[in-house]
Amino acid sequence: MMRALAALLAMAAAGAAEGAPLTADLSDHRIEITSGFTGAEVLLFGARDGAGDVVVVLSGPAAPVVVRRKARRFGVWLNRRQVRFEDAPAYYAVAANRPLAEIAPPELFAEHRVGMEYAVPSPADAAAAFRKALIRVMKRDGRYREEPRGVAFVDGRLFRSTFALPADVPPGTYRADVLLIDEGVLKARRTATLRIGKIGFGAAMFDFAHSRPLVYGLVAAVVALLAGWATDMVFRRR
Repeated sequence: MMRALAALLAMAAAGAAEGAPLTADLSDHRIEITSGFTGAEVLLFGARDGAGDVVVVLSGPAAPVVVRRKARRFGVWLNRRQVRFEDAPAYYAVAANRPLAEIAPPELFAEHRVGMEYAVPSPADAAAAFRKALIRVMKRDGRYREEPRGVAFVDGRLFRSTFALPADVPPGTYRADVLLIDEGVLKARRTATLRIGKIGFGAAMFDFAHSRPLVYGLVAAVVALLAGWATDMVFRRR
C-alpha cells in the first residue's frame, strides 16, 4: 500500500509537470492463480488535473455465453429458448466517485460501455430479458460489480479504487479504463492492462485441456474409471 501511495504521488507530480489532465495505473499488472488461490484485490490509483468526475471500469476477458430459458412441460423442465451473447465479459466492475446518473447522460456511457446496462451487448431488443438474467447471475456470483461511490479522492487531485476478484476469476487479459468526465463531457481517458494466469500443475492441466480437448477428455474418463475401480477394490477387501 505504501508503494502504491508513493507511486500515486510520483504520478501526480509527473502529470502536473506534463500538463496531463488524467494519469492512472494499477498496483499489479499480473496475478498468478495457484491451487490455493482464494481471490485477490487490485488497486487502481491516479491523479486528475482540474475538475471532473472519475469513472473506472475493469473488465475481461470476453467470450460467447449462451443463456437458456426453461419451462416446465409434463412435469419435466425443458429448454424453450436460448440466446447467444458473443461478447460477454467474464468479469465486469464499474466504480465512480458518485452515481453515474449524476455524472453524464446515458448516451456517453452507452458509447463507452460503462454501466451494468451496457456491460453485455444485446444481439436484439427481444433478448433484453436474457441479458438482464445473465447480468443478474453474474452479479450473484461476484463476477459483475457496481460501486456508485467506489472511487475515493485522497485530496482534490489524487484518487483510488479497489476491485475484488473472486476465487473463480478466469485467466486472461483484463482492461482497466479510467474516464475523466466534466459536466457530462469526456475530458480524458486512460487504459491499463492486467494479466491473470495460472501457474504450476493447474496451469499445465488448463493448457492441456484447451490445446487437446479430445485427449484430455479421454484421459479424464480413464482416470475416473481407475478411481472407481480402486475404490471398489478397497471396499471389497473390507
